[in-house]
Amino acid sequence: MDNIITGIIGVGIFLAFTLGLAESIGEAPFVIIVITVCIMLCVDFYQSAKEGMQLEEDDESVPGKPAPKMDSEPPA
Repeated sequence: MDNIITGIIGVGIFLAFTLGLAESIGEAPFVIIVITVCIMLCVDFYQSAKEGMQLEEDDESVPGKPAPKMDSEPPA
């Protein structure tokens, strides 16, 4: 749940910055690019949040199942 809250904050800050920048520059090609990137960001966040919530539900539905280990290093 913490990831969703921080994700919403991050998405909000990004949208405010980029949409404000697009408005201040005002060139049509740049505005179209910014809007496209913002839509892709929102779709990705939605899919990631949905997947994360599903994983949390799956972990809670199996009693006695240990929490998955989170490696700080990427696999080799």
